[in-house]
Amino acid sequence: MFISVVVPVYNVEKYLEKCLQSLIEQCYSDMEIVVVDDKSTDRSLCIAKKYEKYNNVKVISKEKNTGLSDSRNVGIRESRGQYIMFLDSDDYVEDGCIFKIQEIVKKENEPDIVYFGYSEEYESTNEKYIKYGYVSQKDKIYTGEEFAIAELKQRNLYAAACFGIYNREFIVRNNLYFESGLLHEDELWTPQVILRANKVYTSDYVFYHYLRRNGSITRSGNKTKHGQDMLCICKKLDILANEIKNPELKKYMDNHIAMLYMKGMTEGRLYQTNMEIDRFYPLRKVCFKKDRAKAILFAFSLRLYYRINIMKTQG
Repeated sequence: MFISVVVPVYNVEKYLEKCLQSLIEQCYSDMEIVVVDDKSTDRSLCIAKKYEKYNNVKVISKEKNTGLSDSRNVGIRESRGQYIMFLDSDDYVEDGCIFKIQEIVKKENEPDIVYFGYSEEYESTNEKYIKYGYVSQKDKIYTGEEFAIAELKQRNLYAAACFGIYNREFIVRNNLYFESGLLHEDELWTPQVILRANKVYTSDYVFYHYLRRNGSITRSGNKTKHGQDMLCICKKLDILANEIKNPELKKYMDNHIAMLYMKGMTEGRLYQTNMEIDRFYPLRKVCFKKDRAKAILFAFSLRLYYRINIMKTQG
């Protein structure tokens, strides 16, 4: 089997049918759809179970709500395809995309990772924008380290797991599972995956429709845990960075971690909490002049750093 599409589900009754229908209508037989329900409290599980009539659909109902990371891990373990794709249950994919993806994979001799473009679509305005998470050259093969350097030297490492496909044997062999209980889990998982990959391909193909919906987990609620988890991820990425032998890559990775640390403090408004924040942590790690200025301000005053960043985003 070529591909397993893992669809984690939690309280998405408004969107789930469109998501699953976009997969069923692929008219492609060498694919399975693994739906993992995270103890939804709405009609999501009922909607998913309607699709069990299709032979290539497997619906797994978890006994407890344990979050997105755990749902994806269940999907990885239950999948049988050569490749894995993660599809968020409020998103959908283009008609005929799976066949096209298989053609790309065969042509490029089965990379460990293939990254694609996506269509970012806003629920409130119906606006659509074609984007690429990566900023490096399109239609090119890299080693994992080459790709990481190419991205990080441009101050980029877009973490979203959904905008790529991954060789399942590569994921399992390297024990590359998501860490349960974390928000922003992709910020930890994606660098781990890239740095262990032998072969990464950047495709210019766009097939994923990413919905920016009102009230999604990334846009609503108290953000304290978001910030706390981001700082926790930085400490875990420190361990990964210390294993890097290439000094150029290590330098750029440290800069990336520093920026995540400052982003986590800002997003979670952690200057207002009792959480211990190392104000000099980013300053010890940055290598770009522009980021050094930010790290100096961060070290001087967390509150001032927060206010200036909020003014920039609102302006």
